[in-house]
Amino acid sequence: MGSVTMANVLAPHDVSPIAWFIVAAYFAAAALSFWAARAAQENGREWLFWFGCALLMVLLAFNKQLDLQSYVTTFGRSLAEKEGWFRERRGVQEIFILLLAIVAVATIATLWFWLRHSAAAVKTGAFGLVLLFAFILLRAASFHHMDSWVTRNVAGMRSGWWLELLGIAVTALSAIAYTRGNRETADRL
Repeated sequence: MGSVTMANVLAPHDVSPIAWFIVAAYFAAAALSFWAARAAQENGREWLFWFGCALLMVLLAFNKQLDLQSYVTTFGRSLAEKEGWFRERRGVQEIFILLLAIVAVATIATLWFWLRHSAAAVKTGAFGLVLLFAFILLRAASFHHMDSWVTRNVAGMRSGWWLELLGIAVTALSAIAYTRGNRETADRL
């Protein structure tokens, strides 16, 4: 990857139309999640969930184009070479993936427990996040010789992009359903 400069970090990673579409989808999901958070103002737990979704979507949108994980990978490779354990890096990579999987499972379990009494649209939105966690985990693993599945062409797009878009869509549609459900409930009162 060469030397890292601020110009390199801020340059778009993938300028293909589908990549920009995915970035736009993240920002749309963020806006819809902010909208749902506004509708959930009287329910602190659901407000926090939707506000957190919105922030996560914004961060993932920026990461989609800035490809920040590649800089982390480059840093790790440089550190391994400098410290003399580059040949043993596979074990470190496996531990990294295992830790990432543990964090993902713990996050999913925490969301399930925390949202067990929430509206169905919130639970569906959380499922969208689970799909995104699955994509992120597969993407992280793809840095370590599992790239064939993530980059396989399915109906004109990489298979990983389908999973990513599905997670974004489920979360965004859940935010719409939550907002409409709250508005209909308010109208009935």
